[in-house]
Amino acid sequence: MSKLADELEHEVETTRTKLDQTLGNLQSRLHASGLTGSVDDLRETSIRLTESGQRLLDSVRANPVPALLVGAGLGFLVYDALTRVADRRRLYSTPGVAHPHDRDGELPENHPDRLHERLDDALEESFPGSDPVSVRITK
Repeated sequence: MSKLADELEHEVETTRTKLDQTLGNLQSRLHASGLTGSVDDLRETSIRLTESGQRLLDSVRANPVPALLVGAGLGFLVYDALTRVADRRRLYSTPGVAHPHDRDGELPENHPDRLHERLDDALEESFPGSDPVSVRITK
């Protein structure tokens, strides 16, 4: 029984140690120097982003036609993606419409029992006049 108590006491001590470490980390983050360091990092990041944005705007002003073409291409890609999503939603929400990938398993040629027959047909197409058994062995 004392072994169980010793194990429990050890677990409690381990948990206390981890909790002390966590609290120490939190205190160091909330300390004034830690907060000013975080604010400095944010300020530097915002300065870099502003500079990058300014360079981008300067490039667009210097080369408006390529920028317009890139923007149109990106707009077309977004439009295409959104229309595909809308079409997919419309198909799934329409009652009575069979969905293409729901139907594939019901096709007789996709039945699992026909797998070897279809493989033999494909082998005959790929290697006309060969013995399907010998071709299957060499795979």
